[in-house]
Amino acid sequence: MEDENGPVRRSRQDWKDLAEAGRLADCGPEEIVAACRRPDELQDERLRGRLLEHLRALARPFLTKRASKDMPNGGLDAVDEIVSNMSTAILDPAAKDGAGYEAAFYTKLQQRLTDRHRAWRVQQARVEPLPLDEETGETLEPADAVGLTPEEAATVESLIANLPEKFRRAFLLHRAGFPVSSKGECVSRMLGVSPKTAEDWIKKAVALLREQLGSKP
Repeated sequence: MEDENGPVRRSRQDWKDLAEAGRLADCGPEEIVAACRRPDELQDERLRGRLLEHLRALARPFLTKRASKDMPNGGLDAVDEIVSNMSTAILDPAAKDGAGYEAAFYTKLQQRLTDRHRAWRVQQARVEPLPLDEETGETLEPADAVGLTPEEAATVESLIANLPEKFRRAFLLHRAGFPVSSKGECVSRMLGVSPKTAEDWIKKAVALLREQLGSKP
């Protein structure tokens, strides 16, 4: 969205209206990435998650069409990996790729697919199976918004960038609305770990943030 002075940022209500009306396709993916990368302006993590889901829905068919079918699982494993990394990069203020997706969404996707093709050719694409859940199959779910109050959430953005990478990625994905474990897209599947491990990483991220905020667990 632009006016005579250049790009105009949409408000939280603008994005909510577009999402509810099913009109996110009216916006360029770069604009949606920019909104996802500015949670202080969007101020709605569930809405942020909906925008991210739309971006994932754009990325997946784009990559699937271009992935080499000679790769394991017809290239779908590579697509899943790229889409997962894209999601965390967009949510992570410390990730360089996030800025790349904001500047040129499809170009950055193509670059990452090219990297995956190259790695497959060099290493014969040895794909490790996802770790099995050692639990009994019971779904593990932390509290909504991973236990942070609105006041805390407003001040943690600068602290999130300093979290250990695995904790930060799990925290950001869950905060955007992805469940720890499910048959569809979830934190454990996207990070390639068991639900228990994903749960532990989220809890440790919250504990570190609370410690830095000076509040008690």
